[in-house]
Amino acid sequence: MNIKPRMAILFGALLLLGSCAYQGVNQYPFSLAIPRYHDLLPFLYSIMADHPGSIQHRILGFSGSERLPLYAVEMGRGERNILIIGQHHADELLGVAICEHMIRELSEGSESDAGIRKVLDEYRIWIVPSLNPEGWRVVSEGLARIKRKNNRDTDDNGKLDLRTDGVDLNRNYPIFWDQDTETNHMSSYFKGSAPSSEDEVKAIINLARKVPFELAIFYHSSITGALNERIFLPAVNDEDPRFLKLREQADFYAARATRDYFRGTYSVHRGSSSRVGNARNFFYHSQNAGAMLIEVGGVNRKGQSIIHPPEKMVKRINKRHYKAFIALMQHMSELD
Repeated sequence: MNIKPRMAILFGALLLLGSCAYQGVNQYPFSLAIPRYHDLLPFLYSIMADHPGSIQHRILGFSGSERLPLYAVEMGRGERNILIIGQHHADELLGVAICEHMIRELSEGSESDAGIRKVLDEYRIWIVPSLNPEGWRVVSEGLARIKRKNNRDTDDNGKLDLRTDGVDLNRNYPIFWDQDTETNHMSSYFKGSAPSSEDEVKAIINLARKVPFELAIFYHSSITGALNERIFLPAVNDEDPRFLKLREQADFYAARATRDYFRGTYSVHRGSSSRVGNARNFFYHSQNAGAMLIEVGGVNRKGQSIIHPPEKMVKRINKRHYKAFIALMQHMSELD
C-alpha cells in the first residue's frame, strides 16, 4: 500500500473542508467569541479592574418586560460626542461583539497608543452594547436562533411566545413612525402600539436629548443576507450639505471595512432609504446628528447569510470594524 499519496489526499481534503468552513457557516451553539448576555457585566468589571479609569459605565434604563439593565460605557475626555449601539435586534449579536472589542481596545490603547489617546482627548465615545437585552438573553441562551423583537407580551395572553411576541425596537422611534404600515403585532417588524412605547427606546431618546451627539453608529446583521456589508443612511428628500458630509463619512468608513467572504470593501447604499421610525432617522432628523446603520456579517458563496460565524471570523470582523471606526474618528478630526 502506498501511504504517502493517501495521506496527501487526506490532507488536501482537510484543507478543503477548512476552507469551506472559513468561507461561511453559521455556528450553533455559538462560538465563544459571540457574547452571552450574562457575561456583559463581568466583562465591564474586568475592564475596569485591568484599566482603571479608562471607562465609566452607567445604566440608561431598564428593558420593558424583564427590567434588565441597559448599560452604556463612556470613554474619552473630549467635547465631541459619538454614540455606538451594537444591537437593536435580538439575533444580531455581531454588533455586541464589535462593541466589546472596541471597549477593550480603546481601554488598552488609552495606556499605550498615542493615536488612541489623541482620539480619546478629542471625543467622548458612548458605547451601548445592547439596546435589547431581553432578546439577547433569549438568543444567547439558545432558546431561539432567529428573533428580532424584545419580549413584550404583545398579544396579552400572559406568556411569552418567542415566535410572535415583542416589538421591533428599530421601528419604535418617534420619527416617521406613523408612515410605517406594519401594525400586525405578530409580525417580526411590528412597530409597537405607539411611537417610543418601549422603555428601551425611551432610554436612548433620553440620552440623546441630554448629550449632543455628532454621529451615531448602529450595527445590524441581516439574517436574509440581502443587506449585508453595506451602510445605510437616513431617509431624506434632498441631499443637502449636511447629508453629503454624512455620506462622505460613510464612504470613508466603507472603504476601510473589508468584506468577509468576497473581495473588496463595504459599500454605501445609494437611493431611497426606509422611511420608518428607526434610529438613524430619529438621530438625523430629530437630534441633528449624523447617523448610519452598518450591516455586518457576510454572505457565503452559496448565497447564505452568515451572522453567527465561527470564532476566527468573529475576531476578524471585530478588528476590521474597530480599525475602520478609529480611522473615521481621525479623518473627522483632520477635516474639522
